[in-house]
Amino acid sequence: MTTLTLVIPCFNERESLPDLIKNIKILNNKIKFIILENGSSDGSYEYLNKIKGELPNNIVVHFKKENTGYGSGVYEGLNKIQNSKYIGWIHGDLQFEFTKLNQTYVELKNIENKYRKVFYKGIRTGRSNTEKFISLMMGLIASLVLNEKLTEINAQPTIFSYDLLAKIDDPPNDFSFDTYVYWIAIKNDYRIIRKNFDFPPRVYGNSKWNFGIKSRLVFAINLFKYFLELRIKPY
Repeated sequence: MTTLTLVIPCFNERESLPDLIKNIKILNNKIKFIILENGSSDGSYEYLNKIKGELPNNIVVHFKKENTGYGSGVYEGLNKIQNSKYIGWIHGDLQFEFTKLNQTYVELKNIENKYRKVFYKGIRTGRSNTEKFISLMMGLIASLVLNEKLTEINAQPTIFSYDLLAKIDDPPNDFSFDTYVYWIAIKNDYRIIRKNFDFPPRVYGNSKWNFGIKSRLVFAINLFKYFLELRIKPY
């Protein structure tokens, strides 16, 4: 059985893909990856389709014909994983400390016989005060509405014991997916482990949701509405 398999949803990340694959190749090759091409329109499909036969055995590419949202893509990728002790996802925009995944792999190996239900999530470091404040406010709102302590709700990586996947029911298709899975893990008494991961600035392209104050406000409002729905959702 594989110890760790991670989904990487990629939507219009053509410029980032060569460096993304380079970062994966320097990691422990026992960590498996599924690159989920999430219905891009910038040449990502063509690039990945061209090189998929040249990739090492620990990298598999899946293609989604139509983009139906970030959460939808991650969920589809998770459901393609088989025979893995831990599963999860990271982002494909390179705003992530890839080299630390080797340490994560060792940590998970060390606890796999100690805890049956694990939820492992990053805490982003190296961000601006503005970004920290926004994350703090989103976490505070989520905690108040859902009556659970939730912090750094969109931080990466998100990793959990495989059996949590069966408890994910009718998840949101957008970026609320991160919070939903985090909340499901808490409600089902998973052992929560948080670790620091550096959050470097974006090198290529633009954020898929953060286009300025207006986009952040819309995202926060939609997230709040979803929290209200989630509060009455059975788990």
